[in-house]
Amino acid sequence: MAAGAVAQAPPRPSGNFGGGALVAPPRAHFGAGNVVIGLRALPDRKLEIEAAIRASCPGAAADARTAGADISADAKIAADGGFATEGEETSEPDPGVPLKTTYKLSGKFTSASAVEGTISATIDRGTAGMTKRCRTGDVEFGARRPSGQLGARGARSNVRYYGTTTQRGVGPRRAIVLRLSGDGLIITRGLFGESVTCSDGKRSSGIEAPRTNIRVNAKGRVTDREQFTINNGATETKVNDHFSATLGEEGAEGTFSLSDHTVDRATGREVQSCRSGTIKWVAAP
Repeated sequence: MAAGAVAQAPPRPSGNFGGGALVAPPRAHFGAGNVVIGLRALPDRKLEIEAAIRASCPGAAADARTAGADISADAKIAADGGFATEGEETSEPDPGVPLKTTYKLSGKFTSASAVEGTISATIDRGTAGMTKRCRTGDVEFGARRPSGQLGARGARSNVRYYGTTTQRGVGPRRAIVLRLSGDGLIITRGLFGESVTCSDGKRSSGIEAPRTNIRVNAKGRVTDREQFTINNGATETKVNDHFSATLGEEGAEGTFSLSDHTVDRATGREVQSCRSGTIKWVAAP
C-alpha cells in the first residue's frame, strides 16, 4: 500500500444471496456435505439466513443413514464483512420423529456480491424411543447475489454456480447451487430450495435436484425432465419435474417446475396433487 493511502472498508452488502455446497458423485446426493443456503442483507447490517443441511447418521439402518434439517437464523454483519451465529432448533417434520438441531455458522462477504462461509450442525433424531446423533461435519459454502449477466455462452470448467430463485422462504429468496465438471460440459450435480402448493391448500417446502450428470450442449443449454411413478401401496404418485439452464462464463439462468399427482390405485380417484408452477432462477460463479 502506498504511503498515506487509507484502507477502504469492503462494500456494504444488500439484497438476496444464494448458494450452498455440493459433494461430487457418487457420494450421496442428499447426504452430508450438501447444503442449500439463502441470505438476505438488510439495512443496519442485519442478516437473515435460511439453510437446508444434510447430515450423516453412522450406525443407522440403511434407509435412515442421512438426515436433513432446516435452519433459520439472524446475524449482524461486522464492519469487515464478517458474521457468525449459532443456536439450537427443534422440529418434527415427520410424525413421531422429533429433531433437535444444534448449529454453528460463520462467513464473510468478500465483495458486494459474494460471500464465503462454513456451517456445521449436529442433528439428534428421535424415533421408537431412541435418539440417533447425525453430523454434517464442517461444510464450506459459497453464495452470490447474481447480476443476471451471462457473458459468453458456455460454462466455466470445474466451478460452482450459486444463485437465487424467484421463490422466497420466510425472509431470503430460496437458493440454488450447481456443480460443473472439470471440462465444463456436464452439470454433475445440483440442488435448489423449493416449495409447492397442494390441492388441500397447504404448502410444502424442501430441497430438490435435477438428475446427476446432465450434459451441456454446444450453446450452453441444458434441459432435463424426470417422469416416474412411486408405488405407495394403496396409492401411487406420478411425478413430473422439469429443469432448464443456460450457462455462460459470467452467469447462468433457467427455470424449474415440480408437480406430483397421487391417486387411489383401486379407484383412480385423486388423493392429492402438488405443483410449484414455473420458477425462474439466476446464478453466478
